[in-house]
Amino acid sequence: MRRIIFIIAAFVTLSSISWIRAQDPDYRIDIEARSVSVSVNVVDSSGRPITKLTREDFTVFEDGVRQEIRSFDPVETPYNILMLVDCSQSTEADWSLMGTAIGNFSSKLRDQDRVSVSQFGSKVETLMEWQPRSNEFLKVKIKSESRICAGTDFYGAMETALSRFKGIKGRNGIVVLTDGVQSQLPFPQTTVVVAGHGIQRVADSTKDKEFQKTLTAIKATDVVFYFVAVNTDLNPDPTQRYFGPTGIPNGVTQVYNPNLIYNMQQARARMQLVAEATGGRVVFPKKPADVVPLYEEIASEFGTNYGLWYTPSKSPANNETVDRKIEVKVRVPGAVVKQSRDSYNPSGAR
Repeated sequence: MRRIIFIIAAFVTLSSISWIRAQDPDYRIDIEARSVSVSVNVVDSSGRPITKLTREDFTVFEDGVRQEIRSFDPVETPYNILMLVDCSQSTEADWSLMGTAIGNFSSKLRDQDRVSVSQFGSKVETLMEWQPRSNEFLKVKIKSESRICAGTDFYGAMETALSRFKGIKGRNGIVVLTDGVQSQLPFPQTTVVVAGHGIQRVADSTKDKEFQKTLTAIKATDVVFYFVAVNTDLNPDPTQRYFGPTGIPNGVTQVYNPNLIYNMQQARARMQLVAEATGGRVVFPKKPADVVPLYEEIASEFGTNYGLWYTPSKSPANNETVDRKIEVKVRVPGAVVKQSRDSYNPSGAR
């Protein structure tokens, strides 16, 4: 008797799912957790966004093999965007412009979008709770005098930020301004010998257990991470005391500390790994004044992108390390597709 009831219940459940999908073709159910997401922007030959496309207009290929699009978010789908700002002293040069950047960012969002602002150092501190996008300029100020700004728990901040989206519907994104440096390094360091001297270097991300734990937690969500990366090896802040004098009077010429460059590369690599895993990206302002337009550029991307999800037709092999290529095509003559990422590692698909 129990077996008969179970069969009937299963049939009713499957029938209900089929009925829901028939009523709403964009209904999403996670049949398999190891899905791959990619966000795309589509522009015409003049560079203007095309925002009225449907699932049928897109085709996704993985390593040249066509994939079934399991879920699709149109441009109109609301976004919840958390702006997360590193308030440690290493980002101090950008504080004065952050209020303008936050205000301009909000003004570029759509009416259906919501935004929240937090800062982080040793902990995460909320500066503005979730609120709808407003035509009024948001006035949010970084509280650099806060005690939490004395240290930087970058990994903890990202995990805490994820918890802000629990129970929230729509697409979710986080925009982080940071140098990506974790002040209390919980991972092993390696020692190399340079000119007879032992130098400690930060271990790469694969040996950083705390980072891998954070990356795994991030991959288990559909939250997209964008980074406005400051003071990295690609855009170092010359006002920071990270350079050694060459002996020339007045310090006119300065040189990098090679060991520091390596450690800055490791911090940048971690940001890029998170962005690539979630379908976001990293931007590198060359000077503080670049922060504001880059925030506007990211806001524009959120407002004009489509979300695509597919489950790879080819299952990942054991210990597969080679990245798989993603290509998105659209059925619009002359249109240009801009993908949030063009590859992914099958060991951590999402």
